Amino acid sequence: MIAIVKAEFNKEVTDLLLQGCVDRLTQKQVPNKIFTCPGAVETVSYARRLMKNPAYEAIIIIGAIIKGDTDHYEYVCQFVTQGVSYLSAQSDIPLIFGVLTTQTEELAMARALPDQMNKGAEFADTAIFMTEAFKRID
Repeated sequence: MIAIVKAEFNKEVTDLLLQGCVDRLTQKQVPNKIFTCPGAVETVSYARRLMKNPAYEAIIIIGAIIKGDTDHYEYVCQFVTQGVSYLSAQSDIPLIFGVLTTQTEELAMARALPDQMNKGAEFADTAIFMTEAFKRID
């Protein structure tokens, strides 16, 4: 089973990413469970807790960080990127970084809309690939 941790902040974007992800996993008959949290920062600690549960073969972390008028964007991007990177180095299962970091909402939507390049499906494909790769190693 694959766990999906989705940030609710920028919900319009993350809901579309989640839908693309779940659709692909369903198409490939891969069971999954969805967990939500307030924002991208919180996905890091949520993923850390899920890593301890042997029921999950991979964790997909979905979020959308969109640049605004303050430096907050830089801090959130840095925290989430470093946090997931650190967890990935410690994890025995794949962690898939499905967090968009875009300059505008339009750029985020272009990466989330189903009729454009919905990255959610790519996150699912990566999780499936990495899960199978880890099984071959074991």
